[in-house]
Amino acid sequence: GGMIIPAQQQRATFFVCALKIRRLDRFACALDADALGIPQREHAIDAGLAIPAELLCAAFAEAAAALAGAVVACPPRRVLYLIWRDPWMAVAPDTYIARMLGLAGLLTVPEEAEAAALAAAAAASPDAARYPVVELAAFAGRVDEVLLSSEPYRFRAKHLAEVEALVPGARVRLIDGELTSWYGSRAVAGLRYLADFSTS
Repeated sequence: GGMIIPAQQQRATFFVCALKIRRLDRFACALDADALGIPQREHAIDAGLAIPAELLCAAFAEAAAALAGAVVACPPRRVLYLIWRDPWMAVAPDTYIARMLGLAGLLTVPEEAEAAALAAAAAASPDAARYPVVELAAFAGRVDEVLLSSEPYRFRAKHLAEVEALVPGARVRLIDGELTSWYGSRAVAGLRYLADFSTS
């Protein structure tokens, strides 16, 4: 194992990388970490990480550039990213997951056109607008793909046919939830993963 870096340095590494993500994310509209859907509290990245911030950010920039090059010829696709079953729950555009998908040309719905409904949900719970309960049948003909995340609900191959029947015409695929939702040091691997995923 490598040297354990102090918590202060771990947090500095995280925040520098958050800023890198913000600058590279063409969908971000605010100048702070919340624009990426990152909770506003301290987070230390992997406890055993011994990678200097500048190296981690350089790797992130390289992976982001490779992703941009991989998807440049791919038309944008509208996707519904599901994180839970019974009830069906999705991620909204104002989340880190949606920002990452956006870099790969995968545009997350529900969109701002449904802001009124999401705002009403947010009044009951702040997370309800970011992770709304959805009716899958309402997205038939509105999305190109439905992505079934491996976490927090563990979607598996057995769920593909169920969702295909509820959202006819959409391509339904499994997606690695860890690589699309874990930020900090995992973001580099996430970008590399999305370069392959979005072009397959």
